[in-house]
Amino acid sequence: MNERQKVIRTIHVGVGGRGVWPIELLSADPRFKPVALVDVVPDHLARARAISGLGEDVCFDDVERALERVEADALVICTPTKTHACFCRAGFAARKHVLVEKGMTLDWNEARALVREAAAAGVCFCVSQNYRYTAEVRTIHQALASGRYGTPHLIDLIHHRHRPEPRTLDYPGAVVWDMSCHHFDNLVFLFGPVARVTAVTHNAPWSAYQYDAGVSAILEFAAGPVCTYETTHQATITDYRWMIQSERGALRTAGGGTWEWVPRGEIRQFAPSGPPEPVEGVPPMRSEQGVIDDWYRYMSEGIEPGISGRRNLETLAVCEMVLRSAALRRTVGRAELED
Repeated sequence: MNERQKVIRTIHVGVGGRGVWPIELLSADPRFKPVALVDVVPDHLARARAISGLGEDVCFDDVERALERVEADALVICTPTKTHACFCRAGFAARKHVLVEKGMTLDWNEARALVREAAAAGVCFCVSQNYRYTAEVRTIHQALASGRYGTPHLIDLIHHRHRPEPRTLDYPGAVVWDMSCHHFDNLVFLFGPVARVTAVTHNAPWSAYQYDAGVSAILEFAAGPVCTYETTHQATITDYRWMIQSERGALRTAGGGTWEWVPRGEIRQFAPSGPPEPVEGVPPMRSEQGVIDDWYRYMSEGIEPGISGRRNLETLAVCEMVLRSAALRRTVGRAELED
């Protein structure tokens, strides 16, 4: 590490489940130093202590006490989504940088308020949208940026998931705020802001979910592309696939996180002009490492990443438009969210 690089001291709020990865990565990263752990489950704290090497004296069941007793620069929040806002605000009030797991929060107006409060506190606020750092998504971003594959227009993104137990997804709109936010973040990363949404939510007869656990939507991007989107937690068979079609052909998932290109022939010929071709991939890396690298760069160099709270508002705008559209049974435009 460069001697001038600042070491960021982190308090980890929520250290079970998704709270384990930040402990693993930051404990091994010389740019960071975990200094306190916060959780209400003793077993979670015990496991986090074993990974981080921290003692019981810096373990807490309350974030306010941790902030009072331990010198730190930042909070890493990995608690259930419905608790994110209060913990973010605790960090802002203490003038700490904040990294919060996706989704930022469960309410569009509250998300905008959190971004304003982070700016007022002068802290670097990021949301851990790690899917955009996967090799698959980075590969398609590189392919689209190359210009070789034409201008995208028709997009299909389908993700049927076998997740029969609701667990923490026990509130209205959970499938959108907790899962679709990943997909929408990828789509915004690749194609820019969404201008209009037409959506329905649904629940299978056999679903154990109290609230709708499926979404079907048409997303119209400001730049022109149109996406057919589908996700559900109630599938018998998991099915995940992309198709991105342009005037030159189609990019599609080919299994194992790889992509292939199917070129088309003359403009009026609908059949492919040849066999699929592999698309050059980018080197794989742990997606959460991309989150950490961009957050650190933001704090140390002031370079705002795509996962900043401010930029993440475009992702949450899609979540809000989907849920409004489903509730109102009509198309919802981005401009309606600024009322």
